[in-house]
Amino acid sequence: MKNKWMDNIRTAADFIEHNVRRKLTLDEIAAEVGLSKYHLHRIMSAAAERPLMDYVRARKLASSLDLLLHKDMTILDIALEFGFEFEQSYINAFTSEYGVTPYKFKKGSYTLRIAPPIDVSQMKALDEGIIFKPQYAVKTAFTLAGVRHRFSPEENYNHNTANAVGNDFFYRRRQEMRNPVRPDTYIGFTKWTSGDPDSNSYMPSVEMYETSRLPEGWDREKVAPHRYAVFKFIGQFHPRELTYHHLEEIWAYINETWMNDPDRKTADTFFFEQIDMELASDNYCEVELYIPISINGWRRPIGASGICF
Repeated sequence: MKNKWMDNIRTAADFIEHNVRRKLTLDEIAAEVGLSKYHLHRIMSAAAERPLMDYVRARKLASSLDLLLHKDMTILDIALEFGFEFEQSYINAFTSEYGVTPYKFKKGSYTLRIAPPIDVSQMKALDEGIIFKPQYAVKTAFTLAGVRHRFSPEENYNHNTANAVGNDFFYRRRQEMRNPVRPDTYIGFTKWTSGDPDSNSYMPSVEMYETSRLPEGWDREKVAPHRYAVFKFIGQFHPRELTYHHLEEIWAYINETWMNDPDRKTADTFFFEQIDMELASDNYCEVELYIPISINGWRRPIGASGICF
């Protein structure tokens, strides 16, 4: 399947830049790109690291700064020039984005951080999807409930074992857990013993409340607070079809490029993928890969158990 989404992102970003001085709507951008509003919003929000129409507004504001500083134009003139219907709409958007009114900015001494145009060179196109540059997050302690499986990386690679046990858990076993924290969010938790590459375990799971009862035959995993690098992958297929083979290029990038930075080191012997199934469709898959990181941790190639669902 040809990966068209990188072209979609580039087309949408160029269209926004070329039309930044007039009012733009989600419907209009989607029609230009030839993509549904839902899918356009998801992939562009991932690319821009903010909701799509927030990005459009931010690009309008950034583009207006030159007129604000160097042209003898009123705030109303600038607002109308960039597609804002009212002067106060522009003032409110400006203040929300930059923390200062346009009047104070023009008269005072300020440094503003502006939203740059989307740069597709910061994304990696795969055969059936896109991987976006990582975000960084701190996650408090949480507890998972699931069914742990042990199999070799070779078995998973050759037979898509993680995919099989993940689908079985989500579509059959998941209902055994009463009152999970987010019932439609799948978490595939991979863990190993330091120094033993054959000790991989994979646990399809959901997050549980600490006081909840664990179903018979299930396993519990308590995860301590961590800092994480979070890689987002968007694919052109349903998550139930996701296997390690789809994400080989991601793990190659993480291990061979991203992890080569001496300041980036894994902080523990696990990682997990998270999938919100409410976002899924037959031609849309969104996965977040959480990798615990620290400055002084140890290093190990990851991804061997393979993703996943």
